[in-house]
Amino acid sequence: MKVVKDGQSKKHDLVVLYSGGADSTLLLKLAESMGRKVFAVMIDYGQKHIEELEFAKKYLEDHEIDGKTIKISGYDVNSGLTGSGKQNLYEGVHSHNVPARNSIFLSIAYGVAESMGITEVWYGPDYSDREGLFPDCYQDYVYNLNKVFAISGVKPVRVYAPLLGFTKDMVLKVLESYGITKDKLYSGYGEFS
Repeated sequence: MKVVKDGQSKKHDLVVLYSGGADSTLLLKLAESMGRKVFAVMIDYGQKHIEELEFAKKYLEDHEIDGKTIKISGYDVNSGLTGSGKQNLYEGVHSHNVPARNSIFLSIAYGVAESMGITEVWYGPDYSDREGLFPDCYQDYVYNLNKVFAISGVKPVRVYAPLLGFTKDMVLKVLESYGITKDKLYSGYGEFS
């Protein structure tokens, strides 16, 4: 994996939030099939399943995709994935919900995209995430986040969630059509996410 240096950013036209899971890996494959030039952003947010970042970095290196890891220090909120690791702390949402996680991640990706002159950011929630009650995996969330970003940045950058109509089974089947099986993926959720 190469980290972009000054003067190289013109060759990228898309930022993808990448975790090494099924959804974000499918985003990389879709972007590649569309001829897009991806810059991947990975986030180290103190997750208990830190192995996902090593897995994701290796995937990017093996596929010659540029990217970088951004570390957020002190973000040890209590959830099923961070802090205490205790699940079911928040009523009405998935047990792995990390408060404000996608808002923070997408803000970082937005900043990376804007600084590189890139106008699109993709992230990978699918319909199963919506069914799982992750509040930042709804179409309304994406729509309203884009409204906020429209007034908060210097250059226009749009966030897209291309997989919102896909179930997890659909994601895995499309990945199989690209020759990517479950053993080539990593999920910090204990399932393929």
